[in-house]
Amino acid sequence: MDDKIKEVVEQYELNIKNVYRVRGAYILDTGEGLRILREFRSTPQKAEFAQLVKESLREQGYIYTDLYLRNREGDLITENVMGNQYVLKHWFMGEECDLKSKEQVAGAAENLAKLHNMMRGVTTEPLTFQADTFGETLIKHNRELRRVRSYIREKKQRNEFELLFLSIFSEFYQEAEDAESMLSDIEGEGLYQELNEQQTLCHGSYNYHNVLFTSSGIATTSFERTHLQLQVMDLYDFVRKLMEKNNWNLYLLQTVLEHYQKVRPLSKEEKKLLYIWMIYPEKFWKITNFYYNSKKTWMSEKNIEKLQGLQQQKKQRMNLLEKVPEIL
Repeated sequence: MDDKIKEVVEQYELNIKNVYRVRGAYILDTGEGLRILREFRSTPQKAEFAQLVKESLREQGYIYTDLYLRNREGDLITENVMGNQYVLKHWFMGEECDLKSKEQVAGAAENLAKLHNMMRGVTTEPLTFQADTFGETLIKHNRELRRVRSYIREKKQRNEFELLFLSIFSEFYQEAEDAESMLSDIEGEGLYQELNEQQTLCHGSYNYHNVLFTSSGIATTSFERTHLQLQVMDLYDFVRKLMEKNNWNLYLLQTVLEHYQKVRPLSKEEKKLLYIWMIYPEKFWKITNFYYNSKKTWMSEKNIEKLQGLQQQKKQRMNLLEKVPEIL
């Protein structure tokens, strides 16, 4: 065990049998089960809130979360002499959700709906919704897309990424405008009134990495981004990544929607919002945003391939989007 890790681990009451190095963390095999030690790059307040959410889930019978352990001082975050912060969490022997498996995708969808039903009114002190509304977010994204196009157009010399971006901009920006124009059909005020009244929380990072299939059931990890938000946004994030990795497969989308709604039916307005976000070319915006906020004189081959991949998947994506209203 590295000295810098040993120094941190010694601040906990642990009986360690083995230590295993994994991607970005250490798994500790203890007499009380598996634990995972990770570097923590957020605030104590965020850690305490995530812990509060996980404790609330446990009280409601959902026991498979990566609950934090407190150190000898009673703190969730432990520092080493270099000032690096770490957290120690419960961990599980299991496999990440396989997005190619219908059974696991169905299980992950039901698991998310179950979490959403429990992640309401977690605190006695009301949370205030401070993030952008979905409308403001789309409008802001579209403004950023136009700004990047203007920036590239004004350049005298353009690299391969910039030339490709300009050649496909119009078709993707049209989708972005279509999504923005549909916002008027959403009764956003009612949605956000319900959000604030029920204090609904999103996991914030519900992806296949954070859904583990164990011999005892499904475990959900990484609640550090949990926040007050319309819960359909968690579902959208999961669906978008699932579709991108499965060539916009209608059958898998139907599986997710069916199994999620078995546990938590979506309202009419939530379905509209889900559809609008599915229309929005978010991956195109993300690639664009990464370009604009990085060194623009050179873009890696990987980012060029990402743009090409979007173009190649466009037909399958549009075919699926035409059928989405029928299955929502």
